[in-house]
Amino acid sequence: MKKMVVAWGALLYGAGLAVCQASYWALPFRIRKVNAKVISVGNITWGGTGKTPLVIKIARELGYYGKKVAVLTRGYGMDEVEELRRALPDVPVVVGRDRVKSAEEAISKHGAEYLVLDDGFQHIRLHRDLDIVNLNAVEPFGPGGLIPAGTLREPLAHLKRAHLFMISKSDLGSKNVAAIRQKLLAVKPDALILEGVHKPVRFTDPARRRQVGLQEIRGKRVAAISAIGDPFSFEKTVENLGGEIVLAARFDDHHAFTREELIQFVAECRELGVREVVTTEKDYPRLEPHLKTMPELAAYPFLTLEIEFVVNDEESLLKRCINP
Repeated sequence: MKKMVVAWGALLYGAGLAVCQASYWALPFRIRKVNAKVISVGNITWGGTGKTPLVIKIARELGYYGKKVAVLTRGYGMDEVEELRRALPDVPVVVGRDRVKSAEEAISKHGAEYLVLDDGFQHIRLHRDLDIVNLNAVEPFGPGGLIPAGTLREPLAHLKRAHLFMISKSDLGSKNVAAIRQKLLAVKPDALILEGVHKPVRFTDPARRRQVGLQEIRGKRVAAISAIGDPFSFEKTVENLGGEIVLAARFDDHHAFTREELIQFVAECRELGVREVVTTEKDYPRLEPHLKTMPELAAYPFLTLEIEFVVNDEESLLKRCINP
């Protein structure tokens, strides 16, 4: 019975998606073009591709070249908004469900020439000059097909709308990269396909306002806590840095941590003799309020892993972004 409900759910989701998108193709005047270059960074699966670091990279690179840039985001969960604003202190981050309205605000208030649209592949209403789809090399297309049977937000055939594919976490999912390329080229033979990795840069201990070298956790028993789409890649990175994860607390993407959950987490850390906790830049803003009010939690250094997105062909990415 459950399988039938899921199958019908996927069918209805697909039908609704088809009707919604067809309304834009049939009535192209509904697609709004604004007076700025729009670069969309999106997914075809639900969460876990690591697109936010790519958004940050593109916004930074455009800024380095003297371009006036703004980031547009829906702000789901708000943790990504905080991550963007911390990483891009000089770049306006405009939050809103109506991306056309956000684009017009970024242009009128901030003089933006380039708009980086975070999670925009499904937002057809705003015309984009460059459509980038980010895929997680570890699990690029998810299991089971369309939501809710799987994690696909659209059928794979819709990838033909993309101009550029970025295979992220290509180091962790290296065994899958060739097959991913083959599948993408079958959908869009002329596509530009690049590869990227989330390169660890340092740990920070925000509560104590200190930076910590990556070697800090080598040979140590640590606990990992995260509420992201792909916790396993984060944990694999920590292990590759030499940390021994003896406790992995995984929560749903964007989860709002509760006091009770963190009390239980601390108790398990004590029982296992853990001295350091590792987490992600995306998760720390949701942990920080508890660190300020829970002495038992604040007793542990919460080391936040900072990463940067590194692309195998930086020049090609930059050229496509500047002249989409």
